[in-house]
Amino acid sequence: MPPALLTAVDSASHVHLIVGSNPLASARCSRTIEVGAIPKLIAPQESQLHYGIVKRVEEGQVDWIKREFRDEDLTTLGRQDVGYVVDAVFVTLGARDPMSTGMRSRCLNKLTPFRLSYFQSL
Repeated sequence: MPPALLTAVDSASHVHLIVGSNPLASARCSRTIEVGAIPKLIAPQESQLHYGIVKRVEEGQVDWIKREFRDEDLTTLGRQDVGYVVDAVFVTLGARDPMSTGMRSRCLNKLTPFRLSYFQSL
């Protein structure tokens, strides 16, 4: 049975914000690149990056912003033609991370599509 999709989005040139540095973040970076979007990874300088992310950062395919997420990232890291609002946010932090619990409302306030990896119901 084919997947039930309500809409399909051409993500070419979109900016996808990926918060975290684990294997899921690496997979999100890879898929973002595959669909023609621009991955921007936010993870602190001291983070242990997944090897897949390291490779893509070294190749210039992923823009690593070496710090903690800030609310203004949602409205400053996107494309100029949409007022610098990011097109999508993927949070790959653990369920107990305080950033995960507050991300839903932050994104909804900006009408930004989001996906929290540990909260599948959202």
